[in-house]
Amino acid sequence: MNTTSQNILEAFNQLPEIEKHALASEIIKQVVMLDFPPLVDEALTEIADALFVAHDKTEEKDAETKSR
Repeated sequence: MNTTSQNILEAFNQLPEIEKHALASEIIKQVVMLDFPPLVDEALTEIADALFVAHDKTEEKDAETKSR
């Protein structure tokens, strides 16, 4: 992901929840119209791995917060 994309995500994370929902909804509407190639097993595996790593980090942070 390039710097512009990272900046957009950082700005998104700063938004109030209601604005996050509105923006995410609009992005989903636009993404639906994009012409993506079919996902192959390797791509799905990479996506799943990234999600599990992110989930593990979130659980780690939660555990640290609760232990304080």
